Order: sequence, then C-alpha cells, then structure tokens
Amino acid sequence: FNFYTRAIALNRVEHVEKLFLASSKNPYIKTFSDNDSKGFHELGIMGKGLFLTQDYKSWRYNRHFFTQAILSPKFSNEAVHLANKLFNELESYWNKLYLKEG
Repeated sequence: FNFYTRAIALNRVEHVEKLFLASSKNPYIKTFSDNDSKGFHELGIMGKGLFLTQDYKSWRYNRHFFTQAILSPKFSNEAVHLANKLFNELESYWNKLYLKEG
C-alpha cells in the first residue's frame, strides 16, 4: 500500500460508465507513469485489458469485445442462473448454521 498515491474506487454506475465511453476524447482513460506501473510490468499485465492499457486502439478493441460479451443474452441468462444457484447454496449454509446454534 502506497500512501503517496491516491486511489479512487468507483461503485456507482454513472461514474463507471464514463470509463467505457467510446470516444477518443474520453478524458477518463487512465494513463500510468513508469513509477506507478512497475508492478504491472513485472506481472506482465501492463498494456492488457480495459484499465491497464495506454494504447487507444487496443483499449477500443478490448472494450468492444467486453461489451459484446457482457450484453449477450446468453451471458445475462447464465449470470442470473448462477447468481440464484450461489444464493441458494449460501442460504442453505446459513440455515444449517442457524439450526446448529438453536
């Protein structure tokens, strides 16, 4: 953890949507200095994906691929099904825990 670097975590949809604007004039595309990105270079993930790239063409390609995958009906249906399955599994664990205590 570095106390000299400010980190901002976005948890509201309207703020996150600004990162995914498909404009070359998007001021929210983050660029990293060499000092900030040494760990990313060592891990081999710098320049990949949506948030760790400084190349606009690469970012645009990855954003398009990500958007197409997330917006597909198959993905949406599978995500809802999996979320329900996991919720039911966790709920059963809570019920078992509650019955053991009672």
